[in-house]
Amino acid sequence: MIDRNSRNFSFPSQLAILLGLIGGGLIIGAVVSFVIWLAMTGRGIATMQTDIFNPRYYGAIMWMQAVSTFMMFFLPVYFFALICYRNPVKFIGFNTRFNSKQLLILMAIVLLTFPLSGALAELTKMIPISKSWQVYFKAKEAARAAQEKALININTFPKYIVSMIIIALLPAIFEEVCFRGGIQNILTRWFKGPWAAIILTSIIFSAVHISYYGFLVRFVLGVFLGFAFYYSGSLWLSIIFHFLYNGLQVTALYFSTNSAGKVPDNAKDLEGSFPLWAGVVALVLIIYAFMKFREISIREQEKYVMPEEDPDDYHNWITKES
Repeated sequence: MIDRNSRNFSFPSQLAILLGLIGGGLIIGAVVSFVIWLAMTGRGIATMQTDIFNPRYYGAIMWMQAVSTFMMFFLPVYFFALICYRNPVKFIGFNTRFNSKQLLILMAIVLLTFPLSGALAELTKMIPISKSWQVYFKAKEAARAAQEKALININTFPKYIVSMIIIALLPAIFEEVCFRGGIQNILTRWFKGPWAAIILTSIIFSAVHISYYGFLVRFVLGVFLGFAFYYSGSLWLSIIFHFLYNGLQVTALYFSTNSAGKVPDNAKDLEGSFPLWAGVVALVLIIYAFMKFREISIREQEKYVMPEEDPDDYHNWITKES
């Protein structure tokens, strides 16, 4: 297959370039975030770990969150695609070649993902690990939960809108550009198939979130996002999927938060515990939904099939499989 959009970098070289740029973005993002923190709060980095729980610094934390994820996830992939491909936007997968049926199926899958996630969370708790590791992981989860509560302080409607943008929308765009439009995109071409690429990308995607008890949940979410991108050829669908998943949780938290900014202990968590049987039922339905999604995606992509020499050829992966 000839891809005239490529600048003929080998796939190992492409992956090395991308990972190097992500590392640089992480460092630059950390520096810029500190500058934002200093400018908006006047506080130093030494007290940041405790200051982030102070509601008065809510605006600074939101800006830091947005800028750091943009620097780490979005910019490296765009510059990588600019270096290695003639049309970076096409390489990443920003096209609108999908229809309403695909979108509706993905919305149904998002809803089914929550009982599956809850069952996977229960399954993770059943995995035998040493007592010391249990204590360590639970302490990490407690610290992470405390930071998230400070970050997602949405006791007013304007804060709800800000949270939907900063916590739901922007991470959906930036992370999907990085993991699906960047890493998975390279690995799928390199391995000449989706399974290994999607699984490896999903492992990396989950590991980046640094959560033992949430690892299986985010790994499976990554697999769903990976197939949404692979089958459709459009990154917008995986972005919408990711945004809906995040946004439903932010919305549930908004309606659970009282006027003082406190979340009751009995508030329902959409990722909370579900029985294993509910997860099995949800998984069966999700597999069926993805089968229908693939069928519709093949028919949709057949409308755009071009000659093999076309620089937009990568959009036709699944039509070549069928």
